[in-house]
Amino acid sequence: MLNPKTRKNYLAVGEKAPLLRILTLNEWEDPAQATFNVKSSIITLNYANSKVSAEVKVIQKKTHLVFELIRLSDKDKVSAVTWGSYPTIIGQTIGEVVGVVRDGEFAIGLQSLNVKTIGGVLKNSEGADYSRGSVAISQPYGSSLQAFSLDRSKDRKITIWNQYPNMPVNAIPNETTIGSKIALFGCSENLVLSRIGVIELAEGLPHPLINGVWHKQSPETGRAYMISDFDESNIDSLLGYTKQAGLMSLYHESPFQSWGHFVLNPTSFPNGNDGMKVCVDKASKMGIRIGVHTLSNFINTNDPYVTPTPDKRLALTGSSVLTEDVTSSATEITVESDEYFKNIKPSTLHAVQIGEEIIRFREVTSKKPFKLLDCQRGAYGTKASAHQKGIEVGMMMDYPYNTLFTNFNLQQEIAGNLGRFFTETGVSQMDFDGHEGCLSSGEGDYGMQAFAEKVFKDTKHTLVNGTSRSSHYYWHICHYWNWGEPWYGGFRESQGDYRLENQPFLERNYMPNMLGWFLLSSTTTAEDIEWMMARAAGYNAGFALVARYKNLQKNPNTTQLLNLIKLWQEAYKRKIFSADQLTRLKNPENDFHLEKNNQDWKLYPFKKFKFEHAKQVLQPGQPTFSEWQFVNSNLEQPLNFTLTFMGKEGVIRNPWIELDGYFKLELPGEYEAGNSIVCNGTTIKIYNSKGGFKKEITLNQTIPSLKSGKHTIKFDCEFPDENELTNRFIIKTISTPEIIKNR
Repeated sequence: MLNPKTRKNYLAVGEKAPLLRILTLNEWEDPAQATFNVKSSIITLNYANSKVSAEVKVIQKKTHLVFELIRLSDKDKVSAVTWGSYPTIIGQTIGEVVGVVRDGEFAIGLQSLNVKTIGGVLKNSEGADYSRGSVAISQPYGSSLQAFSLDRSKDRKITIWNQYPNMPVNAIPNETTIGSKIALFGCSENLVLSRIGVIELAEGLPHPLINGVWHKQSPETGRAYMISDFDESNIDSLLGYTKQAGLMSLYHESPFQSWGHFVLNPTSFPNGNDGMKVCVDKASKMGIRIGVHTLSNFINTNDPYVTPTPDKRLALTGSSVLTEDVTSSATEITVESDEYFKNIKPSTLHAVQIGEEIIRFREVTSKKPFKLLDCQRGAYGTKASAHQKGIEVGMMMDYPYNTLFTNFNLQQEIAGNLGRFFTETGVSQMDFDGHEGCLSSGEGDYGMQAFAEKVFKDTKHTLVNGTSRSSHYYWHICHYWNWGEPWYGGFRESQGDYRLENQPFLERNYMPNMLGWFLLSSTTTAEDIEWMMARAAGYNAGFALVARYKNLQKNPNTTQLLNLIKLWQEAYKRKIFSADQLTRLKNPENDFHLEKNNQDWKLYPFKKFKFEHAKQVLQPGQPTFSEWQFVNSNLEQPLNFTLTFMGKEGVIRNPWIELDGYFKLELPGEYEAGNSIVCNGTTIKIYNSKGGFKKEITLNQTIPSLKSGKHTIKFDCEFPDENELTNRFIIKTISTPEIIKNR
């Protein structure tokens, strides 16, 4: 592995580096001998123990090498092959998903060139990588690169999703390891992304464009977007909000009546696909995309794939047969084996499929004769029917969202349904949320890649798409990695560490920075928005703003909030911030306010003073209050503080605050652990432990402003219980602005 300019060899000396390993009879084997035919450019590998030989076609190009497995002397013997591992001495930056390692100067990369070639380590019989990526792995000597391919042409019984043992997986005809194909390349680190783009075009990999620019290099990739609940009646208003915030798209969080056939909810879209197309056309005229949310191959129980006649291709974890005839009203059903029905822990629906009927049951008996007990007949609109002895009874795979799953054939049909929907309506954004649902097919990462590729190929226009799960081949299709479910806390608390920990992961894999989803409620404040936007500016990151119509209508500050989002985005897109400012903007402990006029920008940092008060055991009559001093080195301004009651459980009562020995603010009542009291100088509001607004406290006195100079704060409260609550008191002062000249 030579750098042609420096002649430095990056191959790790002393480490095994097989071109191709084979798996026969559950034993991995390295090649014992290799010969290269210069005329045909074929490497023949001989494996001594199994007596198998493999032919690998080599194509040398200016930018990369291509290796393709074109023949096995006994392909039925070989159940899997692994490319590599290829050991390198590079250990500085490991792109575990993209498959590129780099050291600041040089980079070496591996790219899988088709869906059957899975980037990463083969860790299990299904070929699923439950880590975030293993195409490149850090090693003691530096790093390794690897990929694999499985023979899927035979029926198998394997463990699926770490929870369905001995699950039958049907063969995919002719899908052997023959044709598995990779590219290897080396280049200067600053050329990696463009080099991968060249490889995509040369090898027929997905190469999506946005406005004629490869999406990996387009400024449109990774832009922030709005998730909302638009319909045919409110589309104009929500497009207006989206435009006001300067966001890329308006993305519907739940547009479908059911997943599987993807028929639009008639309440929101009475004109069906035509109504959605009108929304798309309106958005397009404003330069906005329309997106929709679904859960990949999850199927709702009200979808035509389930009711009234269940599809025979719904995923089954396994099956047995009836040992007795069953009437249409029987509530106990006797089966030959309990193997698949006793694995009830992963199931939330407890459903079996017998012919054209779905039946739910409580449990299976532990001894023969094995009986499904308390059967609920004709579930999900199917018809309760009589069934004859010997008929198959299949345990259905499900998920807690009241959904079922697919085998590989039905999965690909559903991908086609999505592609057709996008093509018919013009919808041009989606997330492969629940992408891991494709593991239900028993095909591991292959199933996930094949599903995404089918949607991509069947959509006849640019489809901006994201996922919360990273995978190697899908990297070429995917525009961003983002994630949701932030509902357990406010902007700062919800997934705060995870949002920031994700950024290095995204950067080392050449993906745009994204911060996840943020929920704009009817009480979201400008302070919340600017906290989010400061992080977005620091990382040049996109995000999803979940802003439902009623909350946008109810929040009295909606116009201000959306304008702030647009302002901050303009600032970081124009790269106005210095390196020092970007570092400070990344820190979640820092707060900022941003303004702009015709001449320049003004970035106002906030200074924070943090204090804590805990229960004290003192002599009778001795004061229990805490006293703190701080200096406001800035101009006179409103008193801005947050008081949070820290702890897992318990309460405090009747807190009071005294400023400078003359102004006492009493806050009578009982406050639970996690509650916060927030003062902006004019109002005082109470928030719960999840950051949700509870109430506003009515004041009968005016809060004095905070003058320049030294100040003293006293604080106390009652601790009615024996608990470990502490009171965290933070005062914020806004500093003199940092002037940034227009660029």
